[in-house]
Amino acid sequence: MQMINSNPQSINWKVAGRAGEGIDVTGIMFGKLCMRHGMNVFAYREYPSLIRGGHNTHQVHASFDPKTSQQKHIDLLIALNEEGISLHKNELNEHSVVFCEAKQDGYDIAKYQDTGATFYDIPMTNMSREETGHFLAQNVVSLGASAWLMGLDIEILKAVIHDAFHDKGETIIEANHRAMQRGYDYAKEHCKPIKETFAKKENNQILLTGNHAVAMGAISAGVQYFSAYPMTPTSEILSSLAAQQVNYNLVVKHAEDEISAINQAIGASYAGARAMTASATGGYALMVEATSLAGVMETPLVICVGQRPGPATGLPTWTCQSDLQFIINAGHGEVPRVVLTPGSVQEHFELTRLAFYLAEKYQLVVFVLSDKYGLESYETMPRPADEYHNQRYGLIEEALPSDDSYRRFVVTEEGYSPRSIPGQAHGLSVTNSYEHDEFGYATEDAQMTKTMNEKRHRKIKGVATEVPQPILIGPAEADITLVGWGSTRLVLEEVVRQASTVGKSVNCIHIPCAWPFPVESFTKLARTAKKLIMVEGNLNGQMESVIKQETDMKFADHIRRYDGRPFYAEEILETL
Repeated sequence: MQMINSNPQSINWKVAGRAGEGIDVTGIMFGKLCMRHGMNVFAYREYPSLIRGGHNTHQVHASFDPKTSQQKHIDLLIALNEEGISLHKNELNEHSVVFCEAKQDGYDIAKYQDTGATFYDIPMTNMSREETGHFLAQNVVSLGASAWLMGLDIEILKAVIHDAFHDKGETIIEANHRAMQRGYDYAKEHCKPIKETFAKKENNQILLTGNHAVAMGAISAGVQYFSAYPMTPTSEILSSLAAQQVNYNLVVKHAEDEISAINQAIGASYAGARAMTASATGGYALMVEATSLAGVMETPLVICVGQRPGPATGLPTWTCQSDLQFIINAGHGEVPRVVLTPGSVQEHFELTRLAFYLAEKYQLVVFVLSDKYGLESYETMPRPADEYHNQRYGLIEEALPSDDSYRRFVVTEEGYSPRSIPGQAHGLSVTNSYEHDEFGYATEDAQMTKTMNEKRHRKIKGVATEVPQPILIGPAEADITLVGWGSTRLVLEEVVRQASTVGKSVNCIHIPCAWPFPVESFTKLARTAKKLIMVEGNLNGQMESVIKQETDMKFADHIRRYDGRPFYAEEILETL
């Protein structure tokens, strides 16, 4: 049978429908199907801020070549209702295929023929009812049909479905296997394949979101206490860590609000535990006062913040990069902090591990600043090690002087002091929200106030040597150098790979740590650029302002997005 599109290099697949129709689980299963063939996978999710209903999508971009972002034009669209076509018709072209249920839903496919796509009206709901007794397995029917069109191994799909429903019993697994087989057989009889058969390649990858990676990074770093109030886009961190309490020396607390969450985490850290909290930026706004408390207490704390569009509630389930300046400056008084800005899923894992080390060694607040796009999108990464051994820092292990001369805030050249924990013999100290002397007693003395401020800020000198430095992605020399931070890295990598399609050589500088800003290493990379263009997801160019503040570098232009949607590589290439 002749194929519509024989390009074997990549798959761009999308399912669209209402919440409650299994959109997310379908996308996850298709992503795992591709991953288990040995492909690299990136999956992007969209959903409105509704408990049920509204338009939901899950898009999977997979290839044996690197893939780090979604793609605009779709190979196969699973439209579980007419909105699934009407809202995405500009993503279709003559190489696209659409699975739909036009007859059942009562609309005419003909009005979408100008897209150039090939439409197949498949009775997915009826097949589901016949095989399972319920309409909900229509998504599994669509997976079977997708496997045929895309040349994917049905046995691998069976294993993926088994794993997805293993906790529901063999009856449910068998019913879903039948539904999948019906979809596969129907497509084999009625539809033209659009890809050559994909042979399986071995790899050691796992598929996870940025949230999962943050949770896994925290566990690998030895987190012992996590408290949070659930708020999109960081809620998965809370649920992921809560599920792991039975496996690790970990307490997870669903707090009554964000103020309680951060204060609980500070208390746990003060008691000697490695502690963390997380929230969206709107939730973190309630934590700002306690951030200053942690600063003056010199108590280690890791805070993961997920950006979403504001002001106020804004767009609760969409993405942005509009809170960088807020996080860099949050807290009254001059509070030393580190702001890490991971891009890929692997960076979310690695920088969360690093955050615990920096927080404990330097006794300060470390932010892992991400966004909805980075935290809720799925991406493959190499499986990390099964075991990590973490050294503890700053805690006094030897016996303290019996004359009670221990000074919790003794002035040191490094800016941090040996730390006792409550109950430690002769380690008693006063710790509260006031400016203090070396013992912790409140003071308003001018010289001591000056000394303590300078002591705390000396930490930044040391921490600046240990934070991740900017990364050059692409050729050493290029016509255009794009600069981005955080999750924008994902799309800019795709731009670099596709730049030849617009006749340009492009590289990019990714900034994985926004504060303290890596002046020397960034300047070294930027000075070799022929043309610097800043790319970030906010209106006012917040990272561009930080760079201008900290360096003498100037940008030729900028590309900004602030409508809640992520960048697309195709759109950036068109702009270039």
